Amino acid sequence: MAEPAAGPLSVPTAATASELRSCAHILVVDDEAWVRDLLHTSLSCSGYCVSAVPSAEQALAFLQRQDCDLVLSDVRMDGMDGLALSRALRASHPHIPVVLLTGHAHVELARTALQQGAADFITKPFAVGALPIVIERNLERARIERHRAQQDGERTMLQSVRMLAATIDAKQRCTARHSERVTVLAAAVGEAMSLPLAEQRTLDMAARVHDVGKIGVPDCVLNKGGALDDLEWESVRSHPVTGHSIVKAVPQLECVASIVRHHHERFDGDGYPDGLCGDEIPLLARIITVADAYEAMTSERPYRPVLSPAAACAQLTEHAGTQFDPDIVDIFRSAVVVETRGRAVACRSRVVVRLPA
Repeated sequence: MAEPAAGPLSVPTAATASELRSCAHILVVDDEAWVRDLLHTSLSCSGYCVSAVPSAEQALAFLQRQDCDLVLSDVRMDGMDGLALSRALRASHPHIPVVLLTGHAHVELARTALQQGAADFITKPFAVGALPIVIERNLERARIERHRAQQDGERTMLQSVRMLAATIDAKQRCTARHSERVTVLAAAVGEAMSLPLAEQRTLDMAARVHDVGKIGVPDCVLNKGGALDDLEWESVRSHPVTGHSIVKAVPQLECVASIVRHHHERFDGDGYPDGLCGDEIPLLARIITVADAYEAMTSERPYRPVLSPAAACAQLTEHAGTQFDPDIVDIFRSAVVVETRGRAVACRSRVVVRLPA
């Protein structure tokens, strides 16, 4: 995901300003009633939702009960002043910009205000009609900062997901980079289906962590060369439920929890853990089921020989409608081609992407 272009902030367009006003909640803090009334009336007429309190202490109490998008506060007030309020909000509500109103503007005050958490300040006397420009500028700045923070969080989370997937793959000698290959295959199918970008990102994350529940399966079971006994098989069959519990506990991964849980369901209802069938199985789980099966069939396993890509595709077709969603099998076969040397590659946006070795 590309980051916003760097550069000076510009005044939002009329459309953007209108959009910001329609949902922005402004908290006015001033110990003079006439100023509070003036600002409340003016900003309400400009389309903002406005609340007003007479002191910084009451502002902090207000923000314990509900949030707001921007605080517009006088600097000089009895008790806690505007600078102290800025410091307090920088610690407790860093996402809320604070704009200070002051009748004694000078360079040192401006520097102090910015150092102590204020986002901007307005000099008294001020033109009431100019307030929305300052407010919109700071709302837009806050929106950009939140977007950047979200992007940083997503990058960190994806790095953690990749590390987690690599850890799970390392538990089985034969499955190095299994999750990465399943992700490439599933992504090719999702793109061929023209899934919305948000669903494609969810599919990517789900494919990377689909086997996370295997962390609870003993290595001796995962790497056993022969047939599994009943207890061992039950241990393996438990990994979708274990994986569901693990990812559901991570807020950023909660959206993939049901996909992880159901990636071993069968289209005919004979799968596990819940015996779902057909469209009861989440679409993204059905995609991963096909990609996972293909990758397993074309990779070394201690309990069976490797199939060629063509033979694996034939198996998918043979079991379409029973084990696999037949529509997804058809799309998979159109999104995955076989090179002359027999290696499978995924086709995404008409660009050939070779599966990781």
